[in-house]
Amino acid sequence: MKKEKKLKTIDFLSIFCRSFFMQAVWNYKSLLSMGFCFAIIPVAKRLYGTKEEFKEFLKRHLSFFNAHPYFASYALGSIARLEEDYANSDHLTITKIDRFKSALIGPLGALGDQFFWASAKPATVLIAFTGVAVFSNLDIQLLFIIVLLILYNIPHFYIRAAGLWKGYKSGYDTYKLLRIEHFAIVKKFYQILGAAALGLFIGFILAASFPSNIIEKSVFVFSALTAFFVKNKMRAVYLPILIPLVLAALLGILTAKI
Repeated sequence: MKKEKKLKTIDFLSIFCRSFFMQAVWNYKSLLSMGFCFAIIPVAKRLYGTKEEFKEFLKRHLSFFNAHPYFASYALGSIARLEEDYANSDHLTITKIDRFKSALIGPLGALGDQFFWASAKPATVLIAFTGVAVFSNLDIQLLFIIVLLILYNIPHFYIRAAGLWKGYKSGYDTYKLLRIEHFAIVKKFYQILGAAALGLFIGFILAASFPSNIIEKSVFVFSALTAFFVKNKMRAVYLPILIPLVLAALLGILTAKI
């Protein structure tokens, strides 16, 4: 009877550590493929004994792959599970594994962008900016930077570890885990944190730089209201910045002559 091949805890620890180098060889041709292949090599070492099998494993995992670098751990875990099943069964084919891996690209990228790039990262950076701007004491400023690193890396490390393990446990069902609703509470927490930090930061800057002259105050308020109106009416990104700047410059020139 053929002995069943199973991945061990040490293999998952190795994959987890290697996943931090996912972007080390990022390139425009295959994006994260080389980093993904490097991270999943412990699977090949455990499951495939011949040199030819090892070469085939590397070849198929060097094909195009992209995802959010943290959420790619879900792909690492699920592909490790499928490779294990493939090594122990005649029913699973390489084609199915490749198709499943390709199908994960979109959800992993979209989920990571929504959670990290649009929520966690801006929120934690704003907290650090606020602390550095408000406090002049170097020790307190360093404390805010440490808080930034802690708040950002708690979900970062969790996603790398939990994604790897949950992906392995779920296998083909990993796609069910890749919904933003599963991360809604944490995402909302970072959004509220970011909004609060942004409000404090803007309030401090306005209080520190608000003009004392009545004409300058009027120009400032008029420009701010214009930006708010344009943003809400036109749903544009650059015009709410450009139009108030032009108006402020023109009004500044006119008031300077008064």
